Amino acid sequence: NAGELNVGSNCEVYVGPTNDGTFLKTVAKSAHVARINTSHITAGQSACLAFSLNKELRKKLRRGMVVLQESPTATKEFDAEICVLKGEGTTIRRSYQAYVHILNVRQSAFAREIEIVNNNALGLPPSHNAKEDTEGIVLRPGSRAKVRFEFAQRPEYIRPGMRMLFRDGRVRGVGIITGIP
Repeated sequence: NAGELNVGSNCEVYVGPTNDGTFLKTVAKSAHVARINTSHITAGQSACLAFSLNKELRKKLRRGMVVLQESPTATKEFDAEICVLKGEGTTIRRSYQAYVHILNVRQSAFAREIEIVNNNALGLPPSHNAKEDTEGIVLRPGSRAKVRFEFAQRPEYIRPGMRMLFRDGRVRGVGIITGIP
């Protein structure tokens, strides 16, 4: 979300993460913004970068990768504080799977652990006796909880403070990433 990049022969960057969670160290040779050659890119610009990669490494590039100047780490698990917005007739339990959107990351993720944030987290009227199910905590629309998610396919580069959206059928929810274990 923030930063700048000066391209050229001495501009070493890390591109990734690849499917195994590693980052490719390479050189950003040139950049184009709106088909105009430039040597300086800032955050928020849409740019085309030319990397010094051989054919084998080029095959590892995919959508959703990041370009960073410092050595980063990718993670498969993250903690988030979420709020379920809508989804009548659906309950969210441990091992619930949803499609997660975090900036440029779009991937399916499992809910590994769920912890209720406040006492009336189920968003039900006070007359309803909200309690834990036999399989653990159950979340419904209006619920707020801290959830540990695990990506289903590959590790991704995410940071605390990033906003997320998750969806599954008619279920929609939003959240903020609070930590990386």
